[in-house]
Parts: sequence; C-alpha cells; structure tokens
Amino acid sequence: MSTATAALASSRQQTQSARHTPSLLSILTWELRRFLANRLFWIQAIGFFCFLLLVFLVSHNDISIGYSAFTFDGSVAISSPWGIVEQLPTGSLMLLCMLLPFINADGVTRDLTRRTHELLMTTAVPNWAYVWGRYLIGLVMSLGLAIVLLVAILGLGLARHLTDANYPAPVIGPVLLLWVGMVLPAVILVSNLSFALGTIFPRQSTLIKIAVLFGWFFGALIVPAAMGLQNSQTPPAWYSAWDPTSAVSAAATRPQYDAAFSHLLKTATSLVQAQHDFLTVENMVPNVSAWFAQHLILGALSLVFVALAAFTFQRFRNALSAS
Repeated sequence: MSTATAALASSRQQTQSARHTPSLLSILTWELRRFLANRLFWIQAIGFFCFLLLVFLVSHNDISIGYSAFTFDGSVAISSPWGIVEQLPTGSLMLLCMLLPFINADGVTRDLTRRTHELLMTTAVPNWAYVWGRYLIGLVMSLGLAIVLLVAILGLGLARHLTDANYPAPVIGPVLLLWVGMVLPAVILVSNLSFALGTIFPRQSTLIKIAVLFGWFFGALIVPAAMGLQNSQTPPAWYSAWDPTSAVSAAATRPQYDAAFSHLLKTATSLVQAQHDFLTVENMVPNVSAWFAQHLILGALSLVFVALAAFTFQRFRNALSAS
C-alpha cells in the first residue's frame, strides 16, 4: 500500500513539475540539444569558418601609385574598415546569407518531413511556444555563424599582422561598427524571412530556400552591376539607405575612402609617408549615419514575418484542409 502511495505521489509530483516547466524553455532546451548533438551542423560551421579564411586570403584590393621619386605598392587589408566596405557585402556576407535559409526554413517543416508533426501536436505544447521556440534556436545558430564571420575577420587580420609587420592590425571598434550595421541586420532579416515563409508554406520549403538564396544573390551582385556602381555611379540615397544586402550601402560609403585616398596622392612626399597615410586611410572610421539606423530597423521589422507565421500556424494542417 505504501509503495503504491509513494508511486502515486511521485507521479503527481512529476505532473506538477511538468506543468510548471515553461513551454518555451522546454522547446528551446530540446532544440538546442538537437543542434549540439548534430555532427553535420558542427561540420558545416567549421567548414564555413575555413572557407571564410580562404576567401579572405584570396580577396585583396591592390593599389599602385607612381610618384616622381618613388612608387608605392599597397593592398587594402580585408580586416580594415576600408577592406570590409570593399569586400564584405559581395563576399563573405553574401555567402553567409545564402547559407542561412538552409538553417531556418526547416524550423517547423522538419516535423512534417519526418512525419512526427501530428504526434508532436498532440502534446500540451502551445502553438506560440512551439513556433517561437523553433525560431529562436534557428536565430541563435544564425547569429553564431555571424560571430564566426567576425572571428574570422579579426583572427586572420591579427595573424597576418603578427607574421607581417607591414600588415595593419585590425582596429576592433570600426570593425564592430560595420559588423553591427551590415552583418547583424542581414542575418536577422534572412533568418526571419526564411523561417516565416517555411512555416507558412511548409510543403514548399525547398523552393523557399532557393528563392531566398537567389534573391540575395540578385540583390548583392546583379542590382549593383545593373546600376553601374562598378563604374563609380552614385546610387539613389533611399536605396543605399535601405539596401538589406549592404552592397549599395557600401558603394555609397566608398567615396569617403576614395576622397581620403586622393588627398594622400597630393600630400605624400616619400615612401614612408605614403605608407603611413595609406594605413591611416585604411583604418578610417566611415560615416555610416546614412544607412546604419535603417539597416537595424529592417532587421527589427522582419520580426513581423515571424509573428505572422506564429499567428497563422495551423496545428493539424491535414485535418483542416480535409474539412
């Protein structure tokens, strides 16, 4: 009798404990464990880091200046603010944003493809906790890759500075400024859009991934080329301010470095002075006031897509469609 009573009491305690466990926290814990146990995700993260290092090593902007008394040859460091403005939007940031749909679009769709959706929906997990839990973990993983990008930029810049005294050490403040203004809003926007579309249209998740991937590629490369930005054309102010890919925004920021560099051409009288002035221009903090706040607003507004997906989420899609 005492054994049965103890078992009943233990069962009641477990039930009460389960009721007091936050549903959202349960989903977050569950999804985090799944990601941490997924070897493929770690392989992808490490592979992405190594690929970034390779891209940074081969990406360079060589500059050669001929003076009457000497010739200055230089290369813009990728870890400098000037190098980030030149290379980031159409290089590593584009690669990152083309990878994010494959991390976020299947947040809810995964259960449908594995045929575990109906079983999971019979549990007491609320719809909002289920959707927002899956979204938040995907966003955390995406932000983790954004941090990997930052570590790759700073790490490679520091490593090259230690092995080559002529290579400038990364200046953390300006690099962080550009990372927050360019990378973070783009990561949040692509993650939110991919997750929301994948949740609203779960059976078209593959098409959604491809559409977001090519959409970002089109915005980062095709549109700037069509606008003639490679030929020093000035982009429209409104578009450079609200460009989510930062490709046009960077094109609007680039003249600041060109003007400072032109001034260097007129004032340098020796090779030592040219090298010093060139380093100063490389590490110059750009004026990002024309687009910095707008990019952050874009990232914040993209939460509307996730809220819409959570609001319209149907617990039993097959049953509702059949009725």
